[in-house]
Amino acid sequence: MLGVIVVKKQSREIFKDVIGLPARVIRAGGLMVAIAIAAIPAPATCFPWSIDMYRGPEIQPFAEAPRVTPADTIPVHGGEPPMSLEQAAIKMHNPLQATPENLAKGKEQFNAYCAPCHGESAQGNGPVAHILKKPPKSLLVGAIKDRPDGYIYGVIRDGALSSPSYAEEMPPEQRWRVVMYLRSMQSAAAAKAKVAGN
Repeated sequence: MLGVIVVKKQSREIFKDVIGLPARVIRAGGLMVAIAIAAIPAPATCFPWSIDMYRGPEIQPFAEAPRVTPADTIPVHGGEPPMSLEQAAIKMHNPLQATPENLAKGKEQFNAYCAPCHGESAQGNGPVAHILKKPPKSLLVGAIKDRPDGYIYGVIRDGALSSPSYAEEMPPEQRWRVVMYLRSMQSAAAAKAKVAGN
């Protein structure tokens, strides 16, 4: 504390000697001096390296074309090659077996994603069917029952007409289970129609 008092006393004497003003005036005007010093614009100093990004060499990320992916390749993390609905109908085949577990999981996925439009019975009478512009078709009769499994799989994956794509919601295995469950429903409907016809 004594050192601070001595410094203050010495600084007053220095100001009195240098500026020629008494200590009282310096103390009273200290605030004004501080404001005046703060208000003086300081010259902007710029180090030479502060504009390196401006003067440096240009980086053009697309100056060289990226490597072209070879044809018929699949990403490392999984995926399927893009193909049309016709190609899917020809090339894609259900790799799963019709086990009770697969059918149960297929039914669960069908009821979650397909039944809102097509109905749980797949006859096109789902709870949102009445608000659609074009009513959904029955999946049990007509041309769909004669289409290959790959076609139905492609419709689930990519969508068709007013049916949306479920590629993000259902991985391939779940899509095949839905196809398998739909086939079991079609078989049951055909058997029922045959019994009713006899």
